[in-house]
Amino acid sequence: MMLRVFAIAIAVLAAIDPAITSNRTTPPEISVIAADPRDSLLTTRVALQLSGAFHVFTAPLPSADATVFVGEQLPPGSNDLATPVFAVAPDRDGPTATIESLRAPAVSPLEARVPVDARVRVTGARGRRVTTVLRLGGIVVDQAEQEATSNDTILQLPLTFTPTAVGAASLRVTATIKGGASGRDADIVVDVRDAKWAVLFSDPRPSWQSTFVRRAVEGDARFVVTSRVTTSKNISTDVGAAPSLDDVAAISRFDAIVVGAPESLTERETNGLDGYLRRRGGNVVLLFDQRIDGPVQRLLGTSTWRDNGNGRVTIIKAVGRKPSDSADMRAASLTWPAHLPDGAEVLARSTPAKGDTTPAAPVVWRTSVGAGRVVASGALDAWRFRDATVSAFDGFWRTLIADAASASPPPIALYFINMPIVSGESFDVGVTLRDAALQSLPARMSLSAELQSLDGSLHVPIKLWPNGGVGDLIGNVRAPSVPGAYRIVVAGDRNRADGFVVVARDVARATPNDRELLEAWTRSRGGKVIAASQLSSLPTALKLAIHTSAQPTRWHPMHSLWWLLPFVLALSFEWWWRRRRGLR
Repeated sequence: MMLRVFAIAIAVLAAIDPAITSNRTTPPEISVIAADPRDSLLTTRVALQLSGAFHVFTAPLPSADATVFVGEQLPPGSNDLATPVFAVAPDRDGPTATIESLRAPAVSPLEARVPVDARVRVTGARGRRVTTVLRLGGIVVDQAEQEATSNDTILQLPLTFTPTAVGAASLRVTATIKGGASGRDADIVVDVRDAKWAVLFSDPRPSWQSTFVRRAVEGDARFVVTSRVTTSKNISTDVGAAPSLDDVAAISRFDAIVVGAPESLTERETNGLDGYLRRRGGNVVLLFDQRIDGPVQRLLGTSTWRDNGNGRVTIIKAVGRKPSDSADMRAASLTWPAHLPDGAEVLARSTPAKGDTTPAAPVVWRTSVGAGRVVASGALDAWRFRDATVSAFDGFWRTLIADAASASPPPIALYFINMPIVSGESFDVGVTLRDAALQSLPARMSLSAELQSLDGSLHVPIKLWPNGGVGDLIGNVRAPSVPGAYRIVVAGDRNRADGFVVVARDVARATPNDRELLEAWTRSRGGKVIAASQLSSLPTALKLAIHTSAQPTRWHPMHSLWWLLPFVLALSFEWWWRRRRGLR
């Protein structure tokens, strides 16, 4: 009888559902996140370690009591994370090769050699060979090798590939230590286009140097060449509709301008080039074939020159090229600035032969003029040494002029990260209106931006907002959930810009060494960095940082499923007891 009463009492209390207010300590909520999917195993370990004492959410949660970030880099959207913030850094056992940065042009023309520069941090591998392999669609297209000189060193390993198809080229670089485990991969995307650069050759007098450089460029399908050679006063030989250099509006349609015999430029022509550099942000290549003089020196920022004077044939090596590139020229007459202008960059140096006391000199160099850049060549007679078996004359100038043309900004410039985007990830899209930005004039134009699928079935508008400077805009878009190639299109008036976005579920990203910055960042947010080998100390550190205390909490005791156990046992024992005594 008592058991039946007990069971009925439980049922009545469940129906009434009384609420009780008491001081209780609820488990804190912890957000555990990792920016790199390759740290998913460590993220799972962290979540399991914390699950006994905390409510764990494996996603960003601004309302959480604390955030635990897994990785060695600052997390994206760090300002929106709940504080305090702790970081769990993976252990690096044994020799490691980590790609800290991976750079390549966002856009490249078809069949152009594309540089891919990998910065690799190598630890614990002194004296071992480190190899980086570049793959396109799983096929090896290039590799580079270098020896680690210490147990903690940075290696710069240049790679290249030549695209043969238009579209988004998804590249992957892998770093490997000989006799050790491979490092992490890194992905990057290059938008390959069948586009041509418009280049203007303008010679105020006939120049052999300019003539042979022009012939080398005309033989490259990536360029559309327009030229003007002034043979005598008011007489010139033109190919195409070649404008005068003093007409800034007319020359602004060219991606690069190459000037032969620049010491013969007039003041008006020099002023026109100055306007092209500052208002167009274009690139000018000056091919000197005699001692530098005249108004053009104003564009170079220097007027004191030196020369070799001995007439010996000297090798000129391009700076930053792989040894296998063979991008060497030869010249017997050289000139160079006694002091390079501030911020100037050397593109090629002379390499004196054995026994030659002439120092290595910056023969080809580049300096900035406003938003544009000027390249000056002091290899005065390099055109005389064009034999392809001993000189890379044609290849050197094709590469240099291609770099100059590609660096000139278009009317509408589109910027976003040129690496694969994770499905559902948000990323920023930057837009620069060239004329407004360079001339600091507000632009009045109708501008639209959207994310499109290649088949035209998806159109996602992107809202653009001012982003500080005149002509600078920014928008944010979420990557589609379906992996594949998409295109971002920005259009305004008669101009248009577009670019490929590759969406993938598995993305390998370069991992810069931000350990010191990460430690300072976590300390500023009330946390610290904990090594994965010391993961057991994380729960204690979180409890000390959160400072949980008992608070009045309204709770319903009858909501617990444990009440079903005594309820069922009481009824069952009551039924068994009555059956044993013969009662019904």
